[in-house]
Amino acid sequence: MRVWIILLRVFAYFWLTASLLLILSGIAGIWMKGGLSAIQGLLSPFNIVNWIVTAITLAPGVGALAWADKLSSKDSNTP
Repeated sequence: MRVWIILLRVFAYFWLTASLLLILSGIAGIWMKGGLSAIQGLLSPFNIVNWIVTAITLAPGVGALAWADKLSSKDSNTP
C-alpha cells in the first residue's frame, strides 16, 4: 500500500507542476500577443470558461493528492 501512496504523490506533484508551467506559458504567450489588457480579460472573475478549464486542468493532481492522503490515513489506522 505504501508504494501506491508514493506513486500517487509523485504523479500528483508532476501533474501539478506540468499544469502550472502550461498555464504560465499560456499567460506569457497571451501577454506577448495582446498585452496587459488581454491578461486582465483572461484573468477576469467574469471569464467563467477560463476558470472552469483551469479547474479541469488541475483536478487530476489535486484528486491524486487527496487520494494519497486518504490512503495514508487508512494505512496508518490499520495495525
